[in-house]
Amino acid sequence: MKQRLAELEAKQKNIPKEYITDQHSPFSEDILAKPLPEKLEMPQLISYEDDNDPVRHLDRYTSWMELQESSYVIMCRAFPRTFGNRAMRWSKKLLQRSIHSWSDL
Repeated sequence: MKQRLAELEAKQKNIPKEYITDQHSPFSEDILAKPLPEKLEMPQLISYEDDNDPVRHLDRYTSWMELQESSYVIMCRAFPRTFGNRAMRWSKKLLQRSIHSWSDL
């Protein structure tokens, strides 16, 4: 399991920042304008794919981000970094600039 987690983390690090945040982003300009904190610690989650339990993934992510006192804007910006390939492709199909808040997700 540790090896699988390491592989997933390595994959996640190879996703270009602009792919996640700027190109075809479903996030509003207000969300995109807020930079991620330099010292933001991402949760150690297995990347979400459509065969995982979405509620469990969301609960773990939300709990971790709230422990860091992250704003909902930061939670929106960082959330796609927890996606695997299929989930990332799904998110790119969302309407551009259609998400204006955490509750929109």
